[in-house]
Amino acid sequence: MAFSYKKGIKKVLEHLGGDSNPAYVVVAIATAKGIFRPLFTMMDRTESPETKKYTALREGLTEVIAIPTYLLCGTLAGKGAALVKDAEKAKIAKHNLRFVGVCTAALVVIPGLCSLVIKPFTDRIFHKNDKKNEQENPKLDITSKSNSPIFKQYRENQPAHFYRQKINLANFTNTGMRVG
Repeated sequence: MAFSYKKGIKKVLEHLGGDSNPAYVVVAIATAKGIFRPLFTMMDRTESPETKKYTALREGLTEVIAIPTYLLCGTLAGKGAALVKDAEKAKIAKHNLRFVGVCTAALVVIPGLCSLVIKPFTDRIFHKNDKKNEQENPKLDITSKSNSPIFKQYRENQPAHFYRQKINLANFTNTGMRVG
């Protein structure tokens, strides 16, 4: 009996597309991301070592949180199919509910868990809450007059009450502030 590659591939694809859990695909992707994103981050030669360590840890922790969350949310959502009486419709409902559970995990649950867990965890590892950091980073004084050239222009060319009331926001585009 000869083995046909076309029949073998067809059989594997039918099995994978049949009654598979959508969480398995997402878990496979999350596992690859959990391995390769921190790896590529650590290989970046343009960033400082401290930034690379923090970013790689954050990316790895995100995927460590994501993998069980995908599985749990998909499984829990699939339990709702038990309410459907017809067996064929219950099978379809279970598959669709699993997909909705995985999507909900990706859009809501995982970002929420990461917000709760990752920042305190990385702060503890990198000692961000030390008294030393508070002394090195004094609080910003926003009540004193600015010596910025943008504000000097208004003080020199306009009466005092004018620049307090109307400031052209177009002049603030090149102030040197960075986001991110």
